[in-house]
Amino acid sequence: MMAQIGKSGTANVVEPAQTMKALTWQYDWSAGPLGAIEQWTPCLRTTVDIMLAAGHAMCLMWGPERIFLYNDAYAPVLGVRHPAALGMPTASIWSDVWSEIEPIVDRTFAGETCRFEEMPLTTTRNGYPEQTWWDFCYSPVLGADGHVAGLLNVTLESTARVVDRQQLDRSREQQQLLNAELSHRIKNTMSVVQAIATQTLGQTVQPTAMHAFGDRLKALTASHDLLTRESWSTTQLEELARSAMVTFGEERFAITGPAVAIGPRSTIALSLLLHELGTNAVKYGALSVPHGRISLTWNIAGDGEERVLVLTWREEDGPPAIEPERKGFGSRIIRMGLTGSGGVNVQYDISGFRLEARAPLRDLQEA
Repeated sequence: MMAQIGKSGTANVVEPAQTMKALTWQYDWSAGPLGAIEQWTPCLRTTVDIMLAAGHAMCLMWGPERIFLYNDAYAPVLGVRHPAALGMPTASIWSDVWSEIEPIVDRTFAGETCRFEEMPLTTTRNGYPEQTWWDFCYSPVLGADGHVAGLLNVTLESTARVVDRQQLDRSREQQQLLNAELSHRIKNTMSVVQAIATQTLGQTVQPTAMHAFGDRLKALTASHDLLTRESWSTTQLEELARSAMVTFGEERFAITGPAVAIGPRSTIALSLLLHELGTNAVKYGALSVPHGRISLTWNIAGDGEERVLVLTWREEDGPPAIEPERKGFGSRIIRMGLTGSGGVNVQYDISGFRLEARAPLRDLQEA
């Protein structure tokens, strides 16, 4: 139980457990600037009735003294200032933030409707300083004479939303730093692997084989870069395809297909597959001649859990495709397909090389 002392010196006893409707009508308003309830103007009575019945947090500032009234939903906003705030001048209730909100209050009493989103205010409503944010709308309430008699505030505390967003931003920033460090270490590891391979095999392996090994490491590193940017969750197939084809001259490719997100394992497998296809096209296929072109397309076949990604590589305006007599490591990479488990059909035609690779979409999207 708390007591308020009105201007007349009488005590208004208010019970925190009571509803604001009960507290408002039981309050001895005759001791203050508003006068007894029986003397209130119809405008004030109607506005108070609307406010008390509302389910949204609302408060009312009335008259030159900005006398404060509020509803049940607004009570938590006040913290320990509830219920003693009822009937007090707003400036005394919100003295800790009055220098910031008084200009807005004055603008509203001058007839302006003022809206704010996520306005920061440092308040001591609970007995200690706390940073808070608010969405609110101050609306002028006109009296019978057409002049502004009060201010109706509809408010929503947005502190939790702002804090959550700030924490998410900090987490993302931290994740980006970790990803950058991971990417740096992966690149260093790849460089070490290539250096070891060169030192160990340089005198026993043909230079072309060492060059192919180095290019595959670069393709693997590029796929890691894509995954790192997405926190090793998923990669967009189109982004992966265009990234893989940059080395071979993207302007000679027609790349089309729906948006498809694929998981890390498939990102690496597909990156190596596209690298081998591009390398072969440069050596033997459409990219070995000036006017050769390649169509890289994909689509989704089937429904629900049975959906399958169908990816097609078609070379055009190049030399006839001839099946190699000897199948090397590059051929094995191609045969491994989209997920590393096959599902590939290749054709060596007079019109050019063609590949069709299929894989269940759910397998492609697995981590």
